[in-house]
Amino acid sequence: MANRSSLTGACVPPFYDVSLFPQTGGFIDGRLCAPVSLLPGDPTCCLPCPTTNWVYPNSFNTYDKVSEWLNVLGLILMVFLLISYVTLPTQKTRSHYLSICLVISVGMIALGFTIPLIANPEQCYNEITPNDMYSLTECAWSGAFIIAGGLSAVSWIFIRALSMNLQIVWDIVPGRKFFYISQAGGWGIPAILFAATITVTGVSFRFGSACHVNHVDSMADFWGPMLGFAGAAGILQLVTFSYCIHVYLKNLWSDQGDATSTSASGSELPSYTGSVRTQTARAVWRRLKKVLWLQWRGICIVSIILIDVIFFSVVFVYLDGLQQSMLHDFTKIEPWLLCLAEHPTDKDACLKEASWMVNEPTVVAVLLLLALAGLQVFLFLARPSLFPAWVEFIRGKFSPHRQEFVSLDARPEVMRSNSKQELLQYKHVRGHQSTTFEMQKPQLKTLSVDLDSKSGANTVISSPDEAYRSPLQRIGSPQNDDNIQRSVSPRQHGAAGSSFASPPTPAYNYNAVSLTRQPSDYFDQQQQQQQRRAYRREDSSEPTCSTTTAHPTTCHVVNTCI
Repeated sequence: MANRSSLTGACVPPFYDVSLFPQTGGFIDGRLCAPVSLLPGDPTCCLPCPTTNWVYPNSFNTYDKVSEWLNVLGLILMVFLLISYVTLPTQKTRSHYLSICLVISVGMIALGFTIPLIANPEQCYNEITPNDMYSLTECAWSGAFIIAGGLSAVSWIFIRALSMNLQIVWDIVPGRKFFYISQAGGWGIPAILFAATITVTGVSFRFGSACHVNHVDSMADFWGPMLGFAGAAGILQLVTFSYCIHVYLKNLWSDQGDATSTSASGSELPSYTGSVRTQTARAVWRRLKKVLWLQWRGICIVSIILIDVIFFSVVFVYLDGLQQSMLHDFTKIEPWLLCLAEHPTDKDACLKEASWMVNEPTVVAVLLLLALAGLQVFLFLARPSLFPAWVEFIRGKFSPHRQEFVSLDARPEVMRSNSKQELLQYKHVRGHQSTTFEMQKPQLKTLSVDLDSKSGANTVISSPDEAYRSPLQRIGSPQNDDNIQRSVSPRQHGAAGSSFASPPTPAYNYNAVSLTRQPSDYFDQQQQQQQRRAYRREDSSEPTCSTTTAHPTTCHVVNTCI
């Protein structure tokens, strides 16, 4: 840059004479210049670049740097979330395409504000002209990411608000069609608007160290669509909130109405109409509570991003309109310009005259809200299970794989197979109910095999009631017979010498697939004798059986098994 003292020309410090600068290079429309008729020659004097250094105190640059570092933090968190969504299981991250797309959009905004911090670009092309996307590459990338991120973020906020409205208000779960339509609209519409904004409007250094949208047609291709998406999302959010309040009050009034009708009628039972109405209201309220419990994070993040986008848009649109009005009407800023002419080296003395400008706290709030968007998205979308999942992932990568001991009996398929074939029989400790989660040691026990009586043996997967309905019991036998003898010695049975009046009903032969009568359930006298020999032990005496000519025999055998 040339010597600043020689650039004043016919103007007074700190202003520069526009006739001493070329009319090409940088963003010419970004110059803040005006003709001054009080000076000889009626020169056109321009305020030095950047303009914000003369409008706001030096603390503004400090806040600008703080917001840039917060954007760096937000960018790191967004990248961490995206890597977690790709690397970790979905059960740990609870990732969803609505969340992933929103994270990408907010990450682009953070990247747009991070580029100036890394590159530290020169904001001005010369002493009075700011740089734009054609004169500085860093400005082009910074403005492109901010525009793309802002448009896509507000579009995905609208889609997320629409999804919640469909689920909460209309009880419609978005499916595959909604996914494809949302992908086409969530990225397609912002892409079209982005192309129009970059091509027609462009970006330049206008506010702070990042490049923002210029004024030409910005309301048609950028600010208008952004505010339209934000307004539609806000309306959907208000409708959803109103429906939640309506359902809550309806549920509350239905409870009060039931109590009033019950006390008035003198009966403890409400009317049929009131009961149905109450049940319907309570069912809707229960469903709504479940959906709200699942969607409260989305509701919060939609509300926060909407506030940020609307606040950011309103402030920048107001600043843009204010800058354009100053170029045509200098009556508002004339006291401030005269003060600068009197105090060319002390801008702080004239800050009180710049009350026409948006005050510093409002502008700082806009910058900080945009910078905190990444942190807010991370706090609401990152699940607590994310960090233990990363610990397990890293431990599994850097530590040797260890074989975990699993009992064969504890495997679900083995337990199901054993339960079907009734191979698991445990001796329960008195006063203790065993469960399938316990490891029990099989012990020797005496089983009573009685072909005439029910089997009362319990397994680990059966209840006492189920034991009385065991497939081994006979059809037609009494359900509760405490007098049935489970185990009878051969001598006692022989002493009884009783005969049977009718043949016993054949028992069900247990099958793991079906419980049907099998041909082997029907025995003649010779087959029954052979079956008795099968149960005979060498160390036990021959069981005594009572027989008649008309009826088959029944033998009771005591068998010892493991």
